[in-house]
Amino acid sequence: MATARTPPRLRREPLAGTRLLDRFDLVLLLVLAVIVSQALVDTRGSVWGSLVTHSVTGLALVVATRASGARRRVRRILDALVVVTLVSNIALLVPLGGVPVPPDSLQPEGVWVLPALVLPVIIGRRLLEHQVVRVQTVLGAVAAYLQIAVAYATLFQNIDGLTAAHFFGEQVSTTVYTYFSLTTISTVGYGDFTATTDLARLAATSEAVIGQVFLVTFVALIVSRFAAGPGRGAVSDSTSENAPDGAGGATDDVTG
Repeated sequence: MATARTPPRLRREPLAGTRLLDRFDLVLLLVLAVIVSQALVDTRGSVWGSLVTHSVTGLALVVATRASGARRRVRRILDALVVVTLVSNIALLVPLGGVPVPPDSLQPEGVWVLPALVLPVIIGRRLLEHQVVRVQTVLGAVAAYLQIAVAYATLFQNIDGLTAAHFFGEQVSTTVYTYFSLTTISTVGYGDFTATTDLARLAATSEAVIGQVFLVTFVALIVSRFAAGPGRGAVSDSTSENAPDGAGGATDDVTG
C-alpha cells in the first residue's frame, strides 16, 4: 500500500518575544528618533555624541528586527553588534575622561552600514506577509522608507571617511549627511551641499532612484490595499485566518 507523502513543513518556530511583532508604530517612532539624533548631534570628535546616536540607532535596529519577525540568528548577531558597539563607546569615556576626540577624526559609523541597509528589506518582507493591511502595516511601510534615508546617511559618512577626497569637497559636520540624505530621497535637492566625487554622485543618485521607486511602488501598494479595506487585496493563506488582529499570521513567523 502506498503511503501518503508528508506535506512540506510550513510552520516554523514561533517567534520569541511576540509582544513586539508587528509593532511598527514603535519602529517608526524610533526611526524618527534616529533621524533627529543624527540631524542634531555632531559625532565627529565627540565620544558622548557617538554614544547617544549609537544608543538610539541600536535600539531602533533591535526593535525593528523583532517587529519584523527576523530569524533568531539575525537577532542574535544584531544584539551582539549593538552590545559591542555601546560597550566600546562607554570604554572610550574612561581613558579619555570625557575629553573629546581630536576634531579631525571623522569616526565613520561603519558598524551600522550593513544592518541599516538590510533593515528595509526585512521590514518589507514582513509587511508582505500581512494578510490584511492595517494601520501597523502602513506605519511599517513609512518606517522602511525613512530607514532607507538613515541607511544612506550612514553610507555617505563612511564614503567620506574612507576615501581620499571629501564627499562634499570639504569636511562637514556629521549632521549634514542626514540632511543631505533626506533632501536626496525626497528629491528636493536644495543645492547647498553637492556630491563632488564619482562614488559620491553614484551613491546619491542611487538613493534618489531607490527611494522614489520604493515610494511609488511598495508604499503605494500598501496604502492602496489599506484603502481597499479589510478582506480586499489580502493574500490567500488559510494558516492566518485565526491570527490575532494586526498580527498578519504571526504564529507562522520566523525565528529559524
